[in-house]
Amino acid sequence: MKQDDKTQHEIRKIAYGLWIKDGQPEGRDREHWEAAKEIWAFRSHNHVLDDTDDSGAGTAKKRRQASDAA
Repeated sequence: MKQDDKTQHEIRKIAYGLWIKDGQPEGRDREHWEAAKEIWAFRSHNHVLDDTDDSGAGTAKKRRQASDAA
């Protein structure tokens, strides 16, 4: 998978999670997409990508795992 495809896939997963958490409203796809892009940019800038959880709990778990390994 090319990097652009992977990026789009990750953003799509985040946007979907936001949409689900927001009660699956109609007509707010752009809002969820833009929010997902910001989340992805923050995570990728901080080298924190989490496929399982968009709430931040996965981020904390990854940080604990990294500190435990050190």
